[in-house]
Amino acid sequence: SSVGVSKVSAEKDYEAALTEGFRHDRKLLAEEFIRGREIECSVLEDTEGGLFVSRTGEIVPAQSHGFYSYDAKYIDEHGAALKVPAELPQEIEGSIRAMAAKAFRAVGCDGMARVDFFVTPDMRVLINELNTIPGFTDISMYSKAMAASGVSYCEIIDRLVAHGLARAGRSA
Repeated sequence: SSVGVSKVSAEKDYEAALTEGFRHDRKLLAEEFIRGREIECSVLEDTEGGLFVSRTGEIVPAQSHGFYSYDAKYIDEHGAALKVPAELPQEIEGSIRAMAAKAFRAVGCDGMARVDFFVTPDMRVLINELNTIPGFTDISMYSKAMAASGVSYCEIIDRLVAHGLARAGRSA
């Protein structure tokens, strides 16, 4: 959840970013910053293995944070806005939803996952990460995207229970 993550825009910021990262772990990962919109999609597997992929949602970090940092997520109540559904061209949203389903299958997810993307200014779609245990409160992006797709929070829970029982060979 972005613990120890820093954005380095200049060489002078590098040492502080390393210090912060090493406060949390012995190993660090450096990645290229991708300029783009942060788009997320929720995936829910049914009892037969079929997938329901939600509409997209967008995370818009407050400019004061610069990116979706730990503080923006959990400390600052105005750290980010969630826009559900995301305002995207229909063909881009369709592509994102198809990629979410393929990624879910490719990684061997089971039951549920949230697939996070970047959409660059030239409309390239890049998978950022898969969250196999995404935030799952009624105000989390997973449930908000599902609600925008017609699936209520209670229905998500019912479907997950049914999926788990079916997987265990029992019926609801």
